[in-house]
Amino acid sequence: MNTTIQSLRQHELVILRRLRNGPLTEFELASEIAEHSGFTPEETADSVAGWLETLRDEGLVWAGALQNADGQHLMAAALTRQGRELVN
Repeated sequence: MNTTIQSLRQHELVILRRLRNGPLTEFELASEIAEHSGFTPEETADSVAGWLETLRDEGLVWAGALQNADGQHLMAAALTRQGRELVN
C-alpha cells in the first residue's frame, strides 16, 4: 500500500507522530488522540486497539498485546521502518 501523510485520518496521524519518540501503550496513545483530535476520551479508549490493528495491517506500526501474569492485556505499538519514513 502506498500511504501518504495526506491520506491519513487525523487520529492515524496523531498515532504515528506520537510514536516517533518510541513505543507507547494504548492508554498513552488514547490520551494523545483525545487531546489532539475531535474524539472524546471514551471514543479513543474504545477505538485505539482497532486503529492500531489497521495501521499494523498497512505496515506502518508494529502493534501487539502484552499480557501480565494475571492475564491482563495491554496493546503497545511502535513505528515500523515504513511508518518512520512516512512521518520523518
